[in-house]
Amino acid sequence: MDENFAFLLPVVLSLFGVAFLVVARYGNRAALFWGGGYLCAALGFLAPLLLAVLPVAAVALAADALFVCAFLFYSHALICHFNAPRMFALRGAIAMLGYAGMAVAVLGVDSLRYELFLSDITCGLLLVVAMVAVRLRLRAPVEKALFAAAIFVVLETVVRTLVFFYMAGSPAIDAFVGSSYAYVMQITSTIGALLLALTALASVALRVLDGHRRDAEEDPLTGLLNRRGFEQFIGEGGRSAKNDAAIIVADIDWFKSINDHFGHAAGDEAIREVARLLRAVSWPGLAVARFGGEEFIAYLPNCRLPDAHMLANTVRIALGERDLSGIGIDRPITASFGISVTAAGDHTIHEAISRADRLLYLAKSSGRNRVVSNAADGGQPAAGPRLFVVRDEMSG
Repeated sequence: MDENFAFLLPVVLSLFGVAFLVVARYGNRAALFWGGGYLCAALGFLAPLLLAVLPVAAVALAADALFVCAFLFYSHALICHFNAPRMFALRGAIAMLGYAGMAVAVLGVDSLRYELFLSDITCGLLLVVAMVAVRLRLRAPVEKALFAAAIFVVLETVVRTLVFFYMAGSPAIDAFVGSSYAYVMQITSTIGALLLALTALASVALRVLDGHRRDAEEDPLTGLLNRRGFEQFIGEGGRSAKNDAAIIVADIDWFKSINDHFGHAAGDEAIREVARLLRAVSWPGLAVARFGGEEFIAYLPNCRLPDAHMLANTVRIALGERDLSGIGIDRPITASFGISVTAAGDHTIHEAISRADRLLYLAKSSGRNRVVSNAADGGQPAAGPRLFVVRDEMSG
């Protein structure tokens, strides 16, 4: 049974290592280090097979090196996953000093007791350093579960090591294979490895899925929502026409001329500049999207028309006053805005969006660089375009 179990553990670790490397192909850097760690650990447990061709001391040092590398990878995977400070110098110093102590225990005093103590304490410290670095960055439940699994691995390693250190006496290195400690180590290490692997794999997979969702719903140029992301946002939480909201639609004036005169790179920077100004609008629950090209849309829940008009005009003025010489544009750029609010007769928010879009084109046809909203009926939107009121803010 012991031999079968000893064979099963590296197989399980290898499977997890391969699974992490497959996930890493989808762009998750932490998965690469998790995979490397599990493969190193699998090789470490297979190291006793080398006793047929190598001296005991060489096999012991090879196994120690593989386990230290495994925990270096685990610690770096945690740090990468949470984008925490790297602390390369500290982790490197722990690994080198610990391994130097193991070499002395193996080659100098031939003590299995001290070798295992130093090996396990070194590995535990490497994980502890990473846990300290990421402890304040836990958000999702699966991330907290991953942190709890790391705590279990550290506690299991320290408790097992201390018990062995005080109870085992001073056995020689070649007494490890087939010992009761080796068997207990395999069992407890398997439990810890499974907990850590399952929580890490779940957390990494969720990060990958979240990244793909973000890519599908986020405009890569500005970081704003794209059309799909905006539709998803509006669709969540019952955001329908019955909830009071204002819609601001904006479009950069003479954008083709900007591209023709200053280049597409400068045009992209102009788009980013407008995106920054719209994102900076201070309103609870604000959602801003780029609907393609140079057109933007902002959703402001619980916002009256005068407030939305004032916010849009603030953005318009700020844009016109921007010094864009740093991005290669030597003249001011302007934008036009159309604003509408939801009405009692609207079936969906898209009817307010449609009205705001028509008002935007009215602003364009009226001379550009202005905000146009429907102020009829005390701030409530009128049903037809004949009641549109044009507010020219050119002197604003």
